[in-house]
Amino acid sequence: MKRFSLLISPLLVLIGAVFFTAFRPIEQTIYFLVLFLLTCVSAMTLVEHLVKRHDVIRRLNTIHPLIGIVMGTVVLGALVGGLMWLAPSLTIPSLIGLLVSFLFMYGGMLVLGFVVSCFFEGITQQAKDQLIRPVFLFIGTGYLILTVFGILQLYRQTG
Repeated sequence: MKRFSLLISPLLVLIGAVFFTAFRPIEQTIYFLVLFLLTCVSAMTLVEHLVKRHDVIRRLNTIHPLIGIVMGTVVLGALVGGLMWLAPSLTIPSLIGLLVSFLFMYGGMLVLGFVVSCFFEGITQQAKDQLIRPVFLFIGTGYLILTVFGILQLYRQTG
């Protein structure tokens, strides 16, 4: 039940955004920070669950770190390209648009986690499945720091 609640919590936060029609920049920044951190925890839980249950994730340990970084960067570029291609239809606020952008964010989070784990595997010589928590904590903490600096910049600009 705990894993299910962690997996579904970002989706509940996303669906709750439909009830809000307009955000000020600060509220929007905080909302996306909460959504991103919940998605990060959810992706970490999903990957940990898949490592324990399925052999597919263990097969990713056999990929050389440099090849994994290149593959992950290409897939991340394809995700960003797909998001840019869909961007005009996602500007109209709707539940389907929010779900599509959430799925792109979730997929991007998983691919970014794979790229960073390949990078960390090359540095530390540990298997990728042992680096799941540190990688997602690194991603979440980095986004948190950048968002806090962005909020401070918004306050400085508005006076």
